[in-house]
Amino acid sequence: MNRKKWVTVLGVVAATLGLLVACGGGGSGPGSQSPMPSAATSTASGVLSAFGSVVVNGQEFATSASTAVVDGDADDASSSMSALNVGMSVDVDVNNGTASLVRYTSAVRGEVDAVDTANSTLTVMGQTVQVSGATLFAGSKTVSGTSTAIAQLSDIGVGDYVIVHGVLACTSSGTGACSAGSNSDNTQVIASLVTEPGIAGVYRVAGYVENSATGSFAINGLTVIYSSTGASATTCTPNPCAFANGDFVAVRSSTAPALASGVLTLTATRINTTTQAPVLMAGTTVSLEGPVAQLNTSASTFSIRGIAVDGSALAATVATLTKGEIVEVSGTVSSSGTLVATIITAEPHATFWLRAPLDAASAGAGTITVLGQTFSVNNETRFVDRVANTRPFNLSNFATVLAAKDQLVVSGYTGATGNVATRVERIPAPALPTVAIEGVVSADTPASDTLNIGGITVTLGSGTTLLYPAAGSTPTLAGFFAAVTVQSSVVAIVGTAGSSAGSITATTALALPSSSEWAILPH
Repeated sequence: MNRKKWVTVLGVVAATLGLLVACGGGGSGPGSQSPMPSAATSTASGVLSAFGSVVVNGQEFATSASTAVVDGDADDASSSMSALNVGMSVDVDVNNGTASLVRYTSAVRGEVDAVDTANSTLTVMGQTVQVSGATLFAGSKTVSGTSTAIAQLSDIGVGDYVIVHGVLACTSSGTGACSAGSNSDNTQVIASLVTEPGIAGVYRVAGYVENSATGSFAINGLTVIYSSTGASATTCTPNPCAFANGDFVAVRSSTAPALASGVLTLTATRINTTTQAPVLMAGTTVSLEGPVAQLNTSASTFSIRGIAVDGSALAATVATLTKGEIVEVSGTVSSSGTLVATIITAEPHATFWLRAPLDAASAGAGTITVLGQTFSVNNETRFVDRVANTRPFNLSNFATVLAAKDQLVVSGYTGATGNVATRVERIPAPALPTVAIEGVVSADTPASDTLNIGGITVTLGSGTTLLYPAAGSTPTLAGFFAAVTVQSSVVAIVGTAGSSAGSITATTALALPSSSEWAILPH
């Protein structure tokens, strides 16, 4: 990701302030290859954002009793709708508007090697997992008889078994990086969902082959070993086992990786040479979500999750794209396998999130109001419910499910006609009646000790706990405001609702270093 640095405030705030913030958002990840090319009339591949049917890439697809759900982590074993969760990476085959098949697949699943709250990352089986405001957390763990819900990065510890869904993003430079034949295929997972199931299961990793040799290869920081003979021979598809640098593979094991001569090593029980995106049939209408790679603006071409995209009909739009930017591409698959784009949409990302009780919800207007701020909701909004522990609400029923004073986390951005919500998440009410906001500072007035984030006026005072770079042991309001740059600095505020609508009185204020910026992924 070279356009913006990842915001680190989520880990810092969680560790410093103990915020309960379960974050949800968009993203997609490496998918399992279908046993045969899809015969569907259309295909959508991206993040599952809502139910009431299934909503993927802003498109709603009806489901029925004949809709098949399969687990891509288990060779497309039969599963059920109840196994699906918002934030999962899914592939949907569609016939006449109804989903005939929903496949869910993780990017990596295994035990956590390291947690870096300062940089908002996990390391899972040698794979770097980037956490941002787009990441949803779920599940729980029990330590010394105490069960803890996983709501944020700081709830996860080294040795925890996690399942991660998300975008597999290329971190290598060069036009041939992260493509067939390349031997410098470093990737990281940009997480859309991190779950702790409570019980360890299979171990899985997907990525590009590096350092291929007889009986072994590497995927980022993980060495994979396999055997072609004997009673414990690895099952490979295709067979026999043979892998070249640049091949995209999905590796599964029944046992956890171990250190061998100081190197993290996984003994594979199954390896599939596969693709990042579903196998696409010529003539199929496709909606695909993922990061831009191999961008050539002069030729109006790029790739998305390993699929070549011809954007020549939308050259003006392609010219505005940047490497690593998350986009949704719709079009038709040509006879050569290229996706000929008819629509290219850069996913809007939130510039702030707000935690506060719900003021009002209006189905007719398609809006919710929180702390005096009104947000419109649409098919791109991620809906999550942490209170009822049932299937989340959606665009059709949110106004009947939500009630005034429900505690919400709302991520959003300011569009041409007002605030737009990218995520609406109902969470349990905190023990203390606090409100919070985090985002890019749009204005400040040091003379009155106020600043503005997302239309919310925040007032600081002598009782505010101040955290900012180089604050030392005696932070001051003047020092805090000197550390803030309007339209650039990211600030997190915890406090109480002010005396007027759209205001917060800050009890704690955290300004991030100038090198930190808001994440580019949709929140």
